[in-house]
Amino acid sequence: MTLQGYQFDKAKVTPEADAQLYSYLAQSSDNKVISGLTATATGLNVYVESGKALVQGRLVEVTQQHQLTAQANKTGYVCITVDLTQNNTSTGTPGTSNYVPVNNQLRLELVDILNQQDLNSGGLIYTFPIYSYTSTGTSVALTKIDKSFRTVETDWITISKGRYKFVYPRVAIAFDITGAGESFVQIGVLPKEFTPPFDRWFSAATTGTTTADDRHVMVRASDGAVVLWSPKSGTRYQSEISFTL
Repeated sequence: MTLQGYQFDKAKVTPEADAQLYSYLAQSSDNKVISGLTATATGLNVYVESGKALVQGRLVEVTQQHQLTAQANKTGYVCITVDLTQNNTSTGTPGTSNYVPVNNQLRLELVDILNQQDLNSGGLIYTFPIYSYTSTGTSVALTKIDKSFRTVETDWITISKGRYKFVYPRVAIAFDITGAGESFVQIGVLPKEFTPPFDRWFSAATTGTTTADDRHVMVRASDGAVVLWSPKSGTRYQSEISFTL
């Protein structure tokens, strides 16, 4: 059959299909730590605390502290590795209380280099780094990889003609622009992680008492551009807009 649907009655839904859906829905929140997974080191031992992450659309949970041991005089990464070259196994009988799946496709490990294939486009291995490390003969220094962790809050950050702020899960954008009769004014561009999954439209109020000169602001999903459309010449537009990711 050339047409396949997954979210339908009696349909067979594979883990791969689920992962593709969740990865798409998560957008910039895919490949992010959701909670926990902080790491510390004592000697050559690295300790990763419990937590959760979304990796290539797959929910991963570390349920208790995990210990890893680094080799001396090395550099590398503390990673969650999804390895689809491995086969999962199980014990017990499916559908009964003694059934236990054994996931051989998931590891928490130290790696020298990253291997990041797109698992949702035929790739087989994805190493998701949460910390980088450098070891000496007796100790390990850890550096958190900030981009692997979900941002919870920012200060106001300046873009070309405005500023934005993120306080999970909302993005606020503020601007103060006087129109010059242009067809549009680009207020700025949001980073990908703060871009909405679909175009958002807002009213841009003037500082006067009439709404006749109000215009619309679009936050574009494709590139994060924040655009004020057709501002009237000499009219001041001063607004703060916000949306939920």
